[in-house]
Amino acid sequence: MPMRRFILITIIFLLVANVVSAQLKGITSYDNAYRNYTAGNFDVAVKYYNEYLKSYTNDDKAIFERGMCYESLRKFDDALRDYSSAIMLRPLSAPYYVSRGYVYIKTGMPQNAYEDFTRAIQYDPSGSDGYFGRVNANLDLNKYDFALADINSAINLNNKNPLFYYTRAMIYTELNDTAKFYDDIERILNNYPGDFFSNFKSQGVILILDNIEQNINFLNGLINENPGYFLLHFMRGFNYYLAKKFVAAEEDFNLALKYCANVTTRIAAYSQKLIENCKIYSDK
Repeated sequence: MPMRRFILITIIFLLVANVVSAQLKGITSYDNAYRNYTAGNFDVAVKYYNEYLKSYTNDDKAIFERGMCYESLRKFDDALRDYSSAIMLRPLSAPYYVSRGYVYIKTGMPQNAYEDFTRAIQYDPSGSDGYFGRVNANLDLNKYDFALADINSAINLNNKNPLFYYTRAMIYTELNDTAKFYDDIERILNNYPGDFFSNFKSQGVILILDNIEQNINFLNGLINENPGYFLLHFMRGFNYYLAKKFVAAEEDFNLALKYCANVTTRIAAYSQKLIENCKIYSDK
């Protein structure tokens, strides 16, 4: 074999071997990235995603998953960059818009979030995620009637999600519709376990849990200004309950029982039921 041909074949072989090696390394990196991502080891997952994406630069799924890691690490600028890149690669993917919408909410851009959730609804009209996301955007924009319309749409599409009924109950408090607030609280108590949030790991749940802490702080101020008002104690107790602070919740429900005497039997019944649940869950 002439030397020139031998050298050419050797070069081609080395090039092919390098490509195959890089591909195999990339596949291994993705497996490690995804395993750490699902295990909640987000820092480690990001390192493997970075390695994988050197070889597979246009893998929108991997870019999106890295964005989820960044969001979980509260590196919101990096998350926005990855979600936007994933959207550029697959512009009709509703979940990508939903995820970017939640980051917009967390970074104080509710109008941007509203637009992303609206696109998600457009691309997946039979899914509830876009509607539920837009509920949160409307709440931040103080558009409570629109939020109510969207949560009702989400419930029509998925009437088994207790998170939706909790959210609608909170909207009714903003609209001063106490009767419907009670209806949704009753629906939650009658149909779902007290730790129902543990079954939902979505961005919506994370946002709700963040909001619960804010609700508790807000209600602390209202109770200081209006001592002895049963409904405030009931609402703070319910927020403690959802945050799994069962001892604090039980204290508030007992105060609601004390202060609502001769006012409403409905609050008394709910408070008693929630006190029983608190005792059960605090012992676990």
